[in-house]
Amino acid sequence: MGPIEISIIGICGLLILLAIRVPIAFALCIAGIVGIMALDGWTVGIFSLGNYPFAFLKSWLLVAVPLFILMGYLASSAGVTTHAFTTAYRWLGELPGGLAMASIAACAAFAATSGSSVATAGMLGAVAIPEMQKYGYDRKLASASVAAGGLLGILIPPSIVLVIYGFITRTSVAKLLLAGILPGILTALTYFVGIYLMVKYRPSIAPKAMKFTWTERIRSLPKMWGVFVLFLAVVIGIYAGIFTPTEAAAVGTFIAFLMSLLKNFRSPVNIIKAFADTGRTTGMILAICVGASLFTQFITLSGLPDLVAEKVASIQVAPIWIMLTMLAIYLPLGLFLDTISMLLITVPIFFPIVVSLGYDPIVFGILVVKMEEISLITPPVGLNVYVIKGVAPEIPLSDIFIGIVPFLIMEFVVMAILIAFPEVVMFLPNSMIAN
Repeated sequence: MGPIEISIIGICGLLILLAIRVPIAFALCIAGIVGIMALDGWTVGIFSLGNYPFAFLKSWLLVAVPLFILMGYLASSAGVTTHAFTTAYRWLGELPGGLAMASIAACAAFAATSGSSVATAGMLGAVAIPEMQKYGYDRKLASASVAAGGLLGILIPPSIVLVIYGFITRTSVAKLLLAGILPGILTALTYFVGIYLMVKYRPSIAPKAMKFTWTERIRSLPKMWGVFVLFLAVVIGIYAGIFTPTEAAAVGTFIAFLMSLLKNFRSPVNIIKAFADTGRTTGMILAICVGASLFTQFITLSGLPDLVAEKVASIQVAPIWIMLTMLAIYLPLGLFLDTISMLLITVPIFFPIVVSLGYDPIVFGILVVKMEEISLITPPVGLNVYVIKGVAPEIPLSDIFIGIVPFLIMEFVVMAILIAFPEVVMFLPNSMIAN
């Protein structure tokens, strides 16, 4: 049996392990070690088990992952989530579908302090959905707008997924983080337009909310100081070349800690909880990374990525169709895997193909993240949908999935724009002060 056949059996074995609900980290580790042993013997397999995880995790760049996670939890404990929604509510609430738009805007603001889509959806859902229901919003629109808005958490920097993509492809993480800003804003604006059109067509799904004076709106802005400070410290620091992504994560975390300390000085329980939650989340992510590093090494040793790249390069079709086919694979993968697992398994295979086709690695990275976004709200799984179900158990799961359909259409519209006009992605990275 040749290496390619062994690699195909290994991939099938991984899918079987996932199907019988073996935890993702362990499934990746088992498939990777058994595969390496099948290729090179048990001695190499044992050596790999002790060497590759350490080699993967020792990178200074990966320090940004727990720091960005901690920054998000500390910012939440400082009340950033509530303040973001309150401010957006005052500015957008009286528009057609204004509370749903405010939820999207608040998700975008919180995404600027957190690198997690699930965290963004969960924290904003607990604040925004009850408020929309109070004003008689259709529960499909109320729940779906937060589930979709949460997707901005892995696109607008800081983004944990983009950090890991940059690490495994050796692409500039600073440029990747900057590249996510304009697509994130474009996504939010597309949601605004879509919600406006939906409410204009069916006004009953979003009754008008309370009106606020301009004085009340302006007075709400200082509450957003935490979001602005964190975003500027991280993004402007990276853009100007003052900080590396890891240094920016450290600075942002320190600022978030001071904000949380200021709010919770007399009762530090929330700060302690933020550190505990960060430990659990980081442990889960890095365990997946360890398993994926072994599985990726197995796939690389088998020669499958090079073979696939060679075969694809020989296909006589336009490169765009190959790119679209690779991106489409993320939809079914979303039924089995979380965003980081999808990234770590597919990118080592897809990346050589992307480079051979002449596509920019940064553009490809943003498109991959967008497809991972879509998989997070695609039936029948859609992790963000289940998160919303958890914070709003009174809303039937079927209603959330029905409500998410228009947002899926909007996501594909944004994808089409980014594919047709990659300049949207590359504008900020190309204009970095320290290129």
